[in-house]
Amino acid sequence: MGNNAYLLSSLEKGPMIVRWIVNHASPDIYDTKNDPERFTFREVVAHLADWEPILHARMKQIKEQPGSVLIPYDEVQRAIDLDYASIDPKEAVERWAAIRADSIEFFRDEAPGFWDSTALHPERGDISLYDLATMEIAHDTYHVEQLLEFIK
Repeated sequence: MGNNAYLLSSLEKGPMIVRWIVNHASPDIYDTKNDPERFTFREVVAHLADWEPILHARMKQIKEQPGSVLIPYDEVQRAIDLDYASIDPKEAVERWAAIRADSIEFFRDEAPGFWDSTALHPERGDISLYDLATMEIAHDTYHVEQLLEFIK
C-alpha cells in the first residue's frame, strides 16, 4: 500500500461503519426525514450504493483517459429516477461494500504517476485519482454523520 495505507484503510472503513449503523438501526427510522432538503435514512444508504459505481467508472476513466471530461450527475434526480425510497438499506450497503472493495483494489496501483492522473469535472475542475479517493472518504464521513443523526 505504500504511502497510501491510511487512505486505503479509510476507504475500507466507510462501508464497514455504515453496515454497523444499518444493522443496529430500527427499520422504523428508515423513512424518517430530519430535513426536507436531505435524504431519509434509507435514501442515504441507497445513495452510497448508487454512487460507488459512478465513482469507480470515473476512476477508470481518469486512469485510462487522462485529461478527458467527466460526466456530472444530478444526485437529486438520480434519487427520484432510481427510487431510492424503495431500496432496502441492508441490501444496498452490501452492494456498496462489494463495489467499494473493487475500488480499493483499483487504488492499490503503485505505478509512478498513478495518483496524479486527472480528468476535468465541468463543475469542479481538474480531479486527480488522489483527489477522487480523498473525496470518497469525505463523502462517506458526511453520510455517516447524517445516518447517526437518525439514531440519536
